[in-house]
Amino acid sequence: MATPVKHAPQSLHTLSAKVAPLPPKQVIAGEERRRSYRVLLRVRASIYVALQGKPVTFETVTLSVSNHGALVVLSQNLPYDTRLVLEHSGTKERVACKVARIAREMPEGFHIPLEFDSPAPNFWRIAFPPSDWRPSDDM
Repeated sequence: MATPVKHAPQSLHTLSAKVAPLPPKQVIAGEERRRSYRVLLRVRASIYVALQGKPVTFETVTLSVSNHGALVVLSQNLPYDTRLVLEHSGTKERVACKVARIAREMPEGFHIPLEFDSPAPNFWRIAFPPSDWRPSDDM
């Protein structure tokens, strides 16, 4: 019959000294996870969409824009993954896109995130920061 081996009690200090510290968690800021920067910009636009088989046009305004889409405000919600065409009111240029996530209802209307079918860096007619740009610490 085997005899159990008794270990000498160790202090908490001794135990913690043997455990390697965990590397710090790296928190990735929202902009670093994104494919491109968002810019807060109000642009008038029109949305062309088929709802229940009927063509509908909505007038909207953007809250933010990027090379990959925009966040717009509408008085009516649009379901996730709804296909639509977004028209820039200033240039009349159109781009195919879809509702990227479920909208958030806010006091001014539904905040609806739109994603372009393919990146359109010139659609908004602004210069976006380069991909390696970071805000300076001296601001």
